[in-house]
Amino acid sequence: MSLEMGTFHVEKVILDNKTFLEQRTLYINPRELEELLLKDPALAKVKIEIVGPGENARIIHIMDAVEPRIKIKGGDVVYPGIEAPVYRGGSGTTYRLDGVAVITSCLIPLRKAGGLYIAREGILDMAGPNAPLTPFSETWNVVPVITVQSGLDEETYEKALRNAGVIAARYLGEVMRELTPDSLQLYSTDEKNPDLPNVIYINQLESCGLYGRNYLYGMSFDDLLPTMIHPNELMDGAIVNALHSHTAVQTPTYYQTNNPIVEELYKRHGKSWNFNGVIVCRGHFEDIDSKYRCANLVAGMAQMMQAQGVIATWECGGNTFMETMLYLKECEQMGIKTVLVTYEHGGADGRDNPLFYFEPEVNSIVSTGSLDRAIHYPPVDRVVGGDMIRLYPEEGGVLYPAHQALDLNYRLESWCSCNNVGIVNTSCDEF
Repeated sequence: MSLEMGTFHVEKVILDNKTFLEQRTLYINPRELEELLLKDPALAKVKIEIVGPGENARIIHIMDAVEPRIKIKGGDVVYPGIEAPVYRGGSGTTYRLDGVAVITSCLIPLRKAGGLYIAREGILDMAGPNAPLTPFSETWNVVPVITVQSGLDEETYEKALRNAGVIAARYLGEVMRELTPDSLQLYSTDEKNPDLPNVIYINQLESCGLYGRNYLYGMSFDDLLPTMIHPNELMDGAIVNALHSHTAVQTPTYYQTNNPIVEELYKRHGKSWNFNGVIVCRGHFEDIDSKYRCANLVAGMAQMMQAQGVIATWECGGNTFMETMLYLKECEQMGIKTVLVTYEHGGADGRDNPLFYFEPEVNSIVSTGSLDRAIHYPPVDRVVGGDMIRLYPEEGGVLYPAHQALDLNYRLESWCSCNNVGIVNTSCDEF
């Protein structure tokens, strides 16, 4: 399977009376995009906002991020299965807008106080001390600020918000259809060197019900066993994220289409190793037998893919991390070397246990930062998404003025600040 990826670099985004791309500037007709999104009866109001890199601005109530892409050859649309027919992506030609992200924002009505899976705040600062925590402080962000109709069920809200980001990304992707990209790159694993080791990527994603889900070709991961896919399928949007309960460690849809693990494995394919494919699997099983069952299936699939090495990422919290450790342990016991990419805890001062759980066989670990460190939000000039930040949903929600300074004891609401796929701008000091 081969995928040709065309990239258009965008250096500025402007609201206009027409949507088009010219000289690396993206012009957007906000009314046209708003009307398109409002075709979903679950949405009451949509306002398109633009937030640029370095602006002293804060985006709140973040749901997901999606990169504008379009399928030119070899398929119907990108993000198949989301308000579109299901087909296998990963071949033909796809174009992408580099430097642009559609970031959906919505304050979901709280129907309950408490429980692990409840919609939490997502906060993104575009400038100041917190900007380096996320790559989205460096992108031009097209933000549909969404108000949902009152009185609907939460499944309807989740679907409407999930669809909105994808629909907006497809709409913006249309500006590339008749243009010539700045660069073209071919992605293929067809040619392999038998003298090199085979390496695979295990991409575990949280999926355990409402506000804690991912979707594969439009089907909830809640119902899926470990599945082997081609890495190119990720680039065409096979996985769409709908996790809203752990926003600091969320893997947004943008991270799947631009997954740096996949990019790095491709760069050295045929030179240092053979990139033999991707296993996607559900995280957060609720009983120990299911955890072991998943571990056995993942490791067995890796063995059948003739892997000598594994790079693994995961999403969310304790249950999913335990399952990750279990399947990596099984791989190690089969003679498959493993590397885990993960955030850590460590407490406020870094002296506490860094990991939820560990197995001694899993001893090659790359850290992407700490979730437990305190965070200070300075005042900002502009807020996009609303006037008030909503924290502590387990208490029914506590509101704070969004433009003012705020100090929190941990980074749970700092959107994508501790992601597990390696798209981070932070590093660590060696002691």
